[in-house]
Amino acid sequence: MLDHEQVAIRTGRRSGLPVIVAVHSTALGPAAGGLRLWHYPDWRDGLTDALRLSAAMTSKFAVAGLPSGGGKAVVALPEGRELDLSRRHDVLRDVADVVDSLGGAYSTGPDVGTGPDDMAVIGETTPHVFCRPVHLGGSGDSSPHTAQGTLAALRAVSRRLFGSASLDGRRLAVVGLGRVGAHLARLLATEGAVLTVTDIDPGKRKVGAELGAVWRSPDEILAADVDIVIPAALGSVLTRRTVAELRCRAVVGPANDQLATPDVADLLHRRDIIWVPDYVASAGGVINAVSAELHGVSADEARARVRAVEDTVDDLLETARRRGQAPAQAASELAMRRLRAASAPPGSPTASLRLRAAGPGDAENMALLHADSWRRHYRGAYSDAFLDGDVVADRRSVWSSRLSAPSGGGATVVAEDDTGIVGFVHVVLDEDGRWGSLVDNLHVIQHRRRTGLGTALLSHAARMVVERARGDAMYLWVLEQNTAAQEFYRALGGTCVEKAPVSPPGGVPSRLAGSPAKLRFTWPDASLLAQNGGRRGAPTPRRNTP
Repeated sequence: MLDHEQVAIRTGRRSGLPVIVAVHSTALGPAAGGLRLWHYPDWRDGLTDALRLSAAMTSKFAVAGLPSGGGKAVVALPEGRELDLSRRHDVLRDVADVVDSLGGAYSTGPDVGTGPDDMAVIGETTPHVFCRPVHLGGSGDSSPHTAQGTLAALRAVSRRLFGSASLDGRRLAVVGLGRVGAHLARLLATEGAVLTVTDIDPGKRKVGAELGAVWRSPDEILAADVDIVIPAALGSVLTRRTVAELRCRAVVGPANDQLATPDVADLLHRRDIIWVPDYVASAGGVINAVSAELHGVSADEARARVRAVEDTVDDLLETARRRGQAPAQAASELAMRRLRAASAPPGSPTASLRLRAAGPGDAENMALLHADSWRRHYRGAYSDAFLDGDVVADRRSVWSSRLSAPSGGGATVVAEDDTGIVGFVHVVLDEDGRWGSLVDNLHVIQHRRRTGLGTALLSHAARMVVERARGDAMYLWVLEQNTAAQEFYRALGGTCVEKAPVSPPGGVPSRLAGSPAKLRFTWPDASLLAQNGGRRGAPTPRRNTP
């Protein structure tokens, strides 16, 4: 059975070549993926590639926690067919026609056989493209960011193996010195790693010489006595035979399709060799590109998302250790949980929900959730420049400060399910002599809205007030334009009592758009909300003493 939402197969009206676009999933958001321009014995082999690679893109975005789904475009070139510039442009315009016909369900970027200049040609026809050249407003070549993401993954693995993220003195074998591999090798040399390198192109020896690396032949390097092997070339390098010859402790690299067959992941696990799935280690390039060009975030935030690959790998390795499973299985299960959570109808219990006190390690994920909430609901009150630029850094600073040195009068609780943090609430106890304790922030991730999570968090905040504050009153502020939130608070017994001007985030006036207003909602007796989410009933007894 076809495990895809849609597959478009068209004969290009200019080139006469088969153009294939596979959209695997849009559960998390519109699909994105690269355009592969490659030679195949038969066009159906290109279709097989498109189906397989689009599914891998879904997993890549899901594990990274990004609001994008997986897709892939493939143009199947007959073997021996070469394209001159004019013919190449015909092919690219045919691709653009197919992509544009999908109405935004899929955006394309570079892959094997294509690059930023090709995306510029596609961009003349459709806006659904990324990695265009920088001078045209795109993010350009993705390979440096792919290398940075792989470096982040390597730091996480080094921490797991050696207790430190430092790569200084670690023995690393880089298999392939193409655009990504060479950039990564230079980064690793700067980190102080001891390098062994190879490439099928003997001319790449000069790159190894520049870095002071040992050169080994492609046939020998996988068996080198090193700490970590880094596949950075073509796929299927890990076979049952090559895995049996490995002398390393981990395999982490940006090459796609590293496993010759899926069972090789289990073989690596049985040999106690850590393998970070390629779709995790190679995600940096597409994370940066879609974040900057499709999600509209700032360059700083896009780079922060690439660096977060380290946290993703940290979490996967810890989950795998705790469950006694391979990291590949942990990654696959995480992707499936996030997809199920996003695909479930409103109100469905998609995962077991847990509430716990927030800690310093939650600051980054809370900042991302907070920023996403502001972008969705506060545009028009806060400036576009702020929401598309410094908002994550601003929220990161706030939550890092609050959680690193919590005050005695504040409390932060996160809600998490098997997909991670899905909401949080922060309460400042006895903040105002008249209005009582302040619910300073309450945010729920988009795919868990209208599932009762907001009610659960607000009720938990009310219980904290009843149990820990001197008085029962509770209040919060909501922007005047956020009418949906106002309806929600009224449904839970809140009363709007006054309007006031909005203070600029971080005290920076330029972060406001005009002169927005906010509304104060109050609950004079939080015990009613604490007891049963705002429905009338017996109040929750106070357990603190004045």
